[in-house]
Amino acid sequence: MYSNFGGWRKEITSIREYVNLLIPIFLENFPENSNPLEDRIRDLAHEAEDLIKNSMLNQSRMYWWSFMLSRVKLKRRLKRVREEIGSITAEMMDGSITANLSSRVASTGKKDVVIGLDDDLIAIKGRLCGESSKLEVIPIVGMGGIGKTTLAQNAYDDQMILEHFHIRAFVQVSQDYSAKEILSNLLASIKLFEEHTLGETNESEIAENVYKSLKGRRYLIVMDDIWSTEAWDDVRNIFPDDKNGSRIMLTTRLSDVAAYVSSSSPLHQMKFMDGSHSWNLLKLKVFRNGQDLEFPELEDMGKEIARGCRGLPLAIVLVAGILSTVDKTRASWEEIGKNINSVVDRQLDEILSLSYMHLPHHLRPCFLFMAAIPEDHSIRVSRLIKLWVAEGFLKGQGLEEKAEEYVEDLVKRSLVLVTSWKSNGKIKSCSLHDLVRDMCIRKAEEEEFLLTDRYVLINARKHERRISIGHPRLNSFSYFLECCITIHTILFFRIPGQTSLAFLVRFRLLRVLDIMRCSDVLVPPQVFELIHLKYLALGFPFVIPAAISNLRNLQTLIIGPKAGFSDQALFSPYLPLEIWRMPQLKHLIFYDSFKLPDPADGPTSLPLENLQTLSFVRSFACRKRNPKMFPNLKKLGLVYFKNVDHLLLHNLKDLHQLEKMKITAKSRSFSCKWQIDPVYPSSLKKLTLEGWQLGLEGMRIVGSLPNLQVLKLKDCACDGDTWETTDGEFPQLQYLRISRSNLQHWITEDDPFPRLKCLVLYRCPYLNEIPDSIGEIPTLEQIKVDVLNRSLMKSAKEIQRVQREYGNEAFQTYCIHTMR
Repeated sequence: MYSNFGGWRKEITSIREYVNLLIPIFLENFPENSNPLEDRIRDLAHEAEDLIKNSMLNQSRMYWWSFMLSRVKLKRRLKRVREEIGSITAEMMDGSITANLSSRVASTGKKDVVIGLDDDLIAIKGRLCGESSKLEVIPIVGMGGIGKTTLAQNAYDDQMILEHFHIRAFVQVSQDYSAKEILSNLLASIKLFEEHTLGETNESEIAENVYKSLKGRRYLIVMDDIWSTEAWDDVRNIFPDDKNGSRIMLTTRLSDVAAYVSSSSPLHQMKFMDGSHSWNLLKLKVFRNGQDLEFPELEDMGKEIARGCRGLPLAIVLVAGILSTVDKTRASWEEIGKNINSVVDRQLDEILSLSYMHLPHHLRPCFLFMAAIPEDHSIRVSRLIKLWVAEGFLKGQGLEEKAEEYVEDLVKRSLVLVTSWKSNGKIKSCSLHDLVRDMCIRKAEEEEFLLTDRYVLINARKHERRISIGHPRLNSFSYFLECCITIHTILFFRIPGQTSLAFLVRFRLLRVLDIMRCSDVLVPPQVFELIHLKYLALGFPFVIPAAISNLRNLQTLIIGPKAGFSDQALFSPYLPLEIWRMPQLKHLIFYDSFKLPDPADGPTSLPLENLQTLSFVRSFACRKRNPKMFPNLKKLGLVYFKNVDHLLLHNLKDLHQLEKMKITAKSRSFSCKWQIDPVYPSSLKKLTLEGWQLGLEGMRIVGSLPNLQVLKLKDCACDGDTWETTDGEFPQLQYLRISRSNLQHWITEDDPFPRLKCLVLYRCPYLNEIPDSIGEIPTLEQIKVDVLNRSLMKSAKEIQRVQREYGNEAFQTYCIHTMR
């Protein structure tokens, strides 16, 4: 049949695979009764058949140009049929899953074997049957499809749980809930254990009946898929606390909902499956008995398919549903492996899209913008925030602080993953799970918000606003980019060296240009005539011309790091004097240091009153007038490559808004010769000293800072082998790191560091003991110690024992293998 339809084989094959997948689901769920879906499936099957037959019939009657036109029309129509059948498949599978869950409410029958959730199940069962007699709420949190409901259902059906609780009820809440519906479903589930039927007419009577049914009995209530705190508030008062060990377990994608429901109880955060568990689950679902010995030739291909599901159980189940319908041959599985994404993504997109549709409007553009991040990449939150601000996604005052809250909100909603944390407990970098990213890209493209290189060649429109390019072959896209003159944002993540970006001058409306990851590209000087630019990130090395002052709206200027450029001292770009004529500038960041011109050398130099970030400045001498040139500076980074006699850093005290500062000495022969003891601004919250060889008196000055919360001492930042800390020093310090130090003796008197939470000691080979008084700090949460220093680890373990005796069960010690 396909011999004359090679160009449409993919469409016809996809239609057949969808139908093969639908048949067992349809027969299982609708064996007798007719269903509206049946009519839709039949009509589509007839349409596909008629299209193919008519085309076959007309082939011999057409001239070649008519035949070619017919081929194009047929392929388009078959694609539409295939997409609609795919939509029906998604609807059917979703209905099947829902039906299966409904049939298991309050079930004590046979349940599915749990794969990859053993530790989770043990932890949940331990909390359900714990010693606490008071009513406890146990929240299970994670993204859609990660297995929250499966875990809750298996715990609910466990024999030990069955025997422990007198009464159980399992209800699904979902987004579009009503309080009466939740109460009715609770009562219906409870009635499975009751010998009589309770009458109910209105919401208050139903609530009263539920309360009476639970009163005096040890009960377990599972509330699945909660989306709002209001849903909990509507029912919380119907659960009596008779101090008999009753429990409520709920699942949600939103960690803030979970925290609201159970402020005193820890959240159970779901994790992704590893490759081994993914393959085991796939085997179980495809071969039923979980054995693949009869088909050893499928193992390699099966493992590859399982890895492609990226640790999400729901994706594995959907793939298994398709694999179970085809022949158990390598050729069949390879074919499925090539085309499986289109089927799985359609199912998962509907599930994950619920999280997007539930986003408030102010978060939607922020989330969609993350479609620009390449696959398997993380982005620093500080950089992401600057991009959001330049895009205009935030309004009002305190934009950076507000943007941090937006990131935290997206994390709480299980849409964004945290990839690293800052020392102060805030999010340092983040990313998207592959499946969430796929959904994000589709939404961004559908809403004409942002176009990635995945779609540029296919869907580039004349009025594009934002484009992200991660493909190394830029020439493939240059034609399409030149057609989209309305572009406001271009993000390049991969460009070959010596590539010309001359086409950029066409985009007169450009607001954001990021080519920081692309070194040695040829940036045309006309870029500095794009007066609407607010965000400009370039690769290293790059000489900034005097024309930079043309960018009068520029808020952020970044020169990125140069990979493989080992000696930064050989090249340190100078900024032109014109930098002092850019009043809108907020962030001036050079990853590998730059030389800041003396404002006194320019007759038209103006204070940069909006400047908040200045790093890293090379050989900076803080003259008396300097703080007046950037009075609102919050973050400062300084780098020195040789001895400087007149640093004048005592003038730093006049930077009254400064919160973060890092001072680095790159030369090992460097020794600091203070002319006047440094005076830091009292506003300082974070200080990093690297290679600085600060003396004992200098450390006492640091210890007196009233607002210092984070202190990092790296590469022999302290001079000498002894450090004495006394009572009253470091009153607000929460994080202390000492790394690559020659420190031998740490002496404490009375109670310094009264608020310390985390202590990190890395590559301190001569330090053998942590002071006893550190172990008595009531706020201490963790100590991290170099794995090679066994005596320090022993000392940390002793502190852990003391902390546990004080009742601090959450205290932990960690071994560090590597650290930046």
